[in-house]
Amino acid sequence: MQTLFGIPIAYIALILEIIVLLVLAIGWIYGSRRMNYKLHHKAVYFVALVHLLTVGAWMIPQSIPRIPFMLADPITNWYQIVHDVIGMLAIVLGVILVVVFLIKTGMPLKLLKRTRPLMFVTVGIWVIAFLLGVYWFLLSWILI
Repeated sequence: MQTLFGIPIAYIALILEIIVLLVLAIGWIYGSRRMNYKLHHKAVYFVALVHLLTVGAWMIPQSIPRIPFMLADPITNWYQIVHDVIGMLAIVLGVILVVVFLIKTGMPLKLLKRTRPLMFVTVGIWVIAFLLGVYWFLLSWILI
């Protein structure tokens, strides 16, 4: 088991992802819903950065060696496969949204109306991936 400062890295990654979820909720409740878009954007940029770091530094390196194992028995490993696929989709959609709002400064109403449905889809997909990731974590690190 790989550790950082004596703590398993998988635990650190889970804690960071929980923080990401909390910051995302704070950015939505106290930022977007109250029309404080500056707070909302800061929260989303933080979320995107931390999430990309945890996925790139820990999750992808852990998943790549497991691909043959997962694909050898997809029925048993469905949660891992679905987690990986929809997690990647959520990352791609999230990065697209972040880039769009970094390019278009301010808050053009037309852009907001066009991207809002995509924001909800992205968050919904990410929450499903998060829950499947927690399930995978419990199976891999706690229950076995």
